[in-house]
Amino acid sequence: MQLYYTATIQEYRQFEHLIWIRLEAPPLARTVRPGQFAMISQRQTHSLDPLLRSAVFFAGADPNSGTLELLIDPRDPTLTRLVDLPEGTILDLGVPSVNTCTINPTTQTLLLAGVGSTLPALVFLARRYAGKLNVSLLMAGDDGFVPPPFLLPTTVEVQISSAGESALFDLLTTTTAQNPLRWADQIVLGLPSLFVSRAASLIRTTRLRWDHGLVQVILAGSLPCGLGICRVCQFETRQGWQRRCVEGPVFDLRDLRLPA
Repeated sequence: MQLYYTATIQEYRQFEHLIWIRLEAPPLARTVRPGQFAMISQRQTHSLDPLLRSAVFFAGADPNSGTLELLIDPRDPTLTRLVDLPEGTILDLGVPSVNTCTINPTTQTLLLAGVGSTLPALVFLARRYAGKLNVSLLMAGDDGFVPPPFLLPTTVEVQISSAGESALFDLLTTTTAQNPLRWADQIVLGLPSLFVSRAASLIRTTRLRWDHGLVQVILAGSLPCGLGICRVCQFETRQGWQRRCVEGPVFDLRDLRLPA
């Protein structure tokens, strides 16, 4: 997969407070996968200068039309340069080859749950497997900053809380018989590092078994360079310190070294 792409803004809209952008980039639309992110610059410099680029997870891709979708939270200071760009603006995308979400062949029920900057990746994943698997998507955040359900196929069960990011755990701790963590064949979480231990503890108390492959986590956080050079995005795993932009951003939750 090549590293650099040129994309043109085809459509620009605002859904409540979130910015939705459709990009035309046929070569990338054919290969991009849920969990991948782009380092975006308005300049076509073919450089990954961390001072000029913004890291954004893809929210969707249509290889037939050659288009991609982004969801931008304008509160993120690293993304303000992508707000209010006119249609027709040409962007330069650096798309590293990273570890992306992998769905097991035996999976029939897929639970997706997350907050913040990883929500576009979960939306992409839900769209990719809608109609093929039984997909449930749980999202939490501030009012007006959670992706709207109409972006998703009707076959995806969606639950949303606008009571802040911590409310995700309220969605995950319904009554025992209905707890989605109990029945899912596979789980993909999109979380910042401060929520990871809490999620792991919840899964341990809910599941009788927790094998490798059951729970993947897309780790949110700063991605200044996207190449693993600056090492700001390191996270401790059982294999040592790894970088989210190179070895991640998707990890098996059992591989992360969490506080006791």
